[in-house]
Amino acid sequence: MKEGEVFCDVIDRSVLASLRELQDEGDPDIIAEVGGLFIKHSPEKVNAIMQSVESEDAKGLLIAAHSLKSSSAYVGAMRLSALAKELELMGRSNSLEGARELAQRLKTEFTQVMTVLEVEINEQGKGRL
Repeated sequence: MKEGEVFCDVIDRSVLASLRELQDEGDPDIIAEVGGLFIKHSPEKVNAIMQSVESEDAKGLLIAAHSLKSSSAYVGAMRLSALAKELELMGRSNSLEGARELAQRLKTEFTQVMTVLEVEINEQGKGRL
């Protein structure tokens, strides 16, 4: 799989394009700003999800997964958002069967999202979109 295919698979480019439409001339790059915030704050959310699953803390899982679900969708990481939504629903229903496996899938997807976002931020000045 080529890098561009991985990018499209991990991040929905139409979401980034929509963000770019909000860009005002002279302002800092909006993808760098939003992506940078995601890169800065989302690892703690993923760690909270993993810890909640490990300790079988349904309420903690609900809160952490809900937060990651929203921020992931905002940067176009739709598969990551969908995994977070599944975990959120498990936490809400207090039914954690299969949560460990799902959390591992989420962690793998999260790693890919972080890599792709970092590439996008680093290349944003090169006219990729």
